Amino acid sequence: MSNLPEKIGQVLLLTDFELRKLFRQKQGYAGLAVIVLLVALCSAGVYMRIHHPHHGPEKFQGQMIRDLVNGISFSLTVLLPGIYILLPMVIGIFAAGSFAGELQNGQIRTVSLRSVPRLSIVLAKFISLSVYSYALLGLMLIVSYAAGAFIFGSSGDILIFGPAFMGKGSEIFIMSGDVAVQRLLLAYFFAGYALVSITAMFIMFSAIFKKMTMAVVVPLGIYFTSYVLGVLPFMENIQRFLPTRYIMVWKYAMAQDVMWDSMMGDGIFLALYTVCYLVIAAVIMNSSDL
Repeated sequence: MSNLPEKIGQVLLLTDFELRKLFRQKQGYAGLAVIVLLVALCSAGVYMRIHHPHHGPEKFQGQMIRDLVNGISFSLTVLLPGIYILLPMVIGIFAAGSFAGELQNGQIRTVSLRSVPRLSIVLAKFISLSVYSYALLGLMLIVSYAAGAFIFGSSGDILIFGPAFMGKGSEIFIMSGDVAVQRLLLAYFFAGYALVSITAMFIMFSAIFKKMTMAVVVPLGIYFTSYVLGVLPFMENIQRFLPTRYIMVWKYAMAQDVMWDSMMGDGIFLALYTVCYLVIAAVIMNSSDL
């Protein structure tokens, strides 16, 4: 126990070093670029849907959507493809570069020569990439809200499509603007929590394969396979064990009353997955010849 403060200080120093590397890389602008592209495409899609309907029923829907689309609802619209597809890909590439890439070119070997415990290296990588994940998510929130507020209006009531978020039996309802702001921030926070678990998964595969190409391709393949299986019928018996099953933990913030019990249950599963990923990564690192 006497070495605990020293080990914590070591992890914090390594984390600071990793964060400086992450945010100084020119590749970091790629994350910004894909977020801006996503927001631009979503803005164009929603704008055209509202202002250029093709049929009579669509004109009525367009008017209804026009009255209920604003910066808040647009940020929620962007979050769905962002958390499920875009950000996992970006984080996966950065995790592979930060971990497997440095294993491959020998940078981690250089750090480990300085009597740094390998567990500290794993934790520092995980913490720094988690901070980077939240930074990307925060950036997406700011850019999407700014675009939505400029095009559709800054605030107001929003339309929540319950079945799309909560499953069968839910209802569509209108959430007041005052509540919607709080729910938006809560949803993005728990979306970041899910993204942290994905980060740990990529770190584990980076430690297993130690080659950047494999560390990107294999976990992305597993991730998207899990995603597809999670929406297929007749797969109910295995869906509860899929890593993507709990990524939508943020959806419970968008119920009429926040579903804290369900959010806690899914959050615990995500935490267990995250710990397992990191333990496996640490064990492999300790037993590997760097």
